[in-house]
Amino acid sequence: MTFNRYIRFRAVLECIGAISCVLMACIGNDLVGVIVAAASALLWIGGEVWVMTVYQRHRPRRDELSDMHQHKAMQFALVSLAGFLVVIGFIYAVLNLVRPLVVHVIPPMLLPALAMYALAVSDIRYLWLEHDGDDAGGDDED
Repeated sequence: MTFNRYIRFRAVLECIGAISCVLMACIGNDLVGVIVAAASALLWIGGEVWVMTVYQRHRPRRDELSDMHQHKAMQFALVSLAGFLVVIGFIYAVLNLVRPLVVHVIPPMLLPALAMYALAVSDIRYLWLEHDGDDAGGDDED
């Protein structure tokens, strides 16, 4: 398995985790959502451990193009996460101002869902940038 295939697998797994967290936030904390989120987390942790053993620390994958793509992907994920947090905060602030007698609280499972979303967006953006590099002949996939 190449590094980019692992990143693709991890992005799919993070999307499943984000969807399960959103379902738990909308529907409630049910057993099925907890099981799906736990299974996703265990698979994600297992994949990270596998990558650390296969791509050992004393031989890190280093090249300027890949580092630049990872940097741009993380910046994109951070900006989009901050944008979502601002929008969600604004919506709940307006709801509390419109109906002051009813307290609207952000569901606690929304924050892990947004974190999983940010991880998935970072991985998907990285793969997108790597694919664009492939079209220009700049991809150096292992």
